[in-house]
Amino acid sequence: MAKLPKQLAKAEAEGWAHWIKSEADERAVLAGCYFDQDAADQIVTFFEKYLTHTMGRFAGQPFTLLPWQKDEILQPLFGWKKENGNRRFSKGDIFVAKKQGKSTLAAGLCNFFLLTSGHRSEVYGVAHTREQAGIIYREAAAMAKSSPQLSKVLAVRDSNKRILYKATNSFYQAVPGEASARGIEGINPVAVVMDEIHSMRSRVLYDGLAYSSAARPRSLFLSVSTVGIADRTSIWWEQYEYARGILAGDIHDTNRFAYIAQADEECDDDFEECGNPEQWAKAMPSLGVTVDEDTVRRHWLEAKNSPAKQNAFRRYLLNRPTASVDRIVPMSAWYECATDLPELRGRECFGGLDLASREDLASYTLLFPGTEDDPRSFVLAWCWAPEVTIKEREARGMHHYRQWVDEGWLLPCGAKSIDHDLISSTIKESAELYNLVEVGVDPFGADAVFNKCLNDGLPLVRCSQSVFAMTPGTRAILEDIAEQRIFHDGNPVLSWCLSNCAALENSDGGIKFDRKTSSDKIDAAVALTMARARALAAENKPKNEPPALYF
Repeated sequence: MAKLPKQLAKAEAEGWAHWIKSEADERAVLAGCYFDQDAADQIVTFFEKYLTHTMGRFAGQPFTLLPWQKDEILQPLFGWKKENGNRRFSKGDIFVAKKQGKSTLAAGLCNFFLLTSGHRSEVYGVAHTREQAGIIYREAAAMAKSSPQLSKVLAVRDSNKRILYKATNSFYQAVPGEASARGIEGINPVAVVMDEIHSMRSRVLYDGLAYSSAARPRSLFLSVSTVGIADRTSIWWEQYEYARGILAGDIHDTNRFAYIAQADEECDDDFEECGNPEQWAKAMPSLGVTVDEDTVRRHWLEAKNSPAKQNAFRRYLLNRPTASVDRIVPMSAWYECATDLPELRGRECFGGLDLASREDLASYTLLFPGTEDDPRSFVLAWCWAPEVTIKEREARGMHHYRQWVDEGWLLPCGAKSIDHDLISSTIKESAELYNLVEVGVDPFGADAVFNKCLNDGLPLVRCSQSVFAMTPGTRAILEDIAEQRIFHDGNPVLSWCLSNCAALENSDGGIKFDRKTSSDKIDAAVALTMARARALAAENKPKNEPPALYF
């Protein structure tokens, strides 16, 4: 940073020092970047001179940019240049609350790239579904039709959601993410604008589009979205965390643009604070223009009286990542309890085994209760899947399966189905290392493991999976996590399973973990619940009474 004062003085003399707003900007200046005000003015002029609003109360009026659109998004994106004159930013993420004009801004950008990027330019507007992709397209097409200047040179083709600029043989094309990676091989885009990345499921499509843009030195890959469900295995979460790291100065990437408008973290736990207009303004920079305070206040009051709606309010209007409404595990508390585990050899523990099916995830979990010397409980988990399952999940865009294998968290176990002998051996080895008191076992499909372990003298207990039988362990685990008294090594498979847990309740107040979709695996969470149930049963059992082998 020794050269920085000199570079800042140069920027001051040239009149663009006020655009150096962050540590990332300072690093860019040291790398030879500068701010081109003429380029920044060009994009602003395009929006405000050639585009009009096409719907709502502003329909037909010139597209006058709001301060945040002009000063925080467009001018920095297009004004910052590298030493060679190319734009500084080749990739970027914008996260802002709903109803802030994100899709309208994205549509205008698509038209700008189409008209200014030279011969045979390809511009793509991408979203998870055909309907969502159509939102940007319809807005871009409406802009092209309503502008006296654009309507003369752009041809709109609604049948295939394409806009043509025949003078340069260029086009804009809407792409639905549900088509996955089919059809994107060989494309060469100057711009990809991805709408609502939080809904995107195919990493294959995302990566294919991102790397295809790399062939053009002046290309831009930009996602514009509201935040989504706090799923750490998702594409959007990965990009969101990266953007947060850039803004915090923890990640040094001068080529990546990041803008996040969201309420403060305290809103995650305090819904009264969610009703503070100052928090609304932080997440909704278009507040008072595209949405008024009375409307937001009405939504807040409704959610205040209906807790089921509070997460939706936080996510859509405060731009705060949340668990799904029906998810019940307090994951923020769980993640805070990740730690380096102490030496556990010889320590008393209780196990839980969930085999689910022979073709999918299986898990064996150990719970080590607190002791007089260390009141904390600790968790160890083993998770397995057959090779064919890992490959199938990877082919469907669930690349976290392969990543977990590479990192040692998910263990391949058989070619086409679970190898029960390997699991039996793991249980036996754990009994030799630790003081294994009992192992609760889901009886469904577990006979091979159950009988082998019994023959080896291991203390297995059949655990019914009924709501009645699972309630004590489920309630205890939820309390342990909420009170942050159960610690773990950060196993991402176990964390993923816990984050997928919804509640299945009965009229008597019973509760057990449940999954809402077939892809939401909870096997490791169920195994942990059974381990906790066995530990709870041991607490209430007279001393010296031998373990019951059937429950």
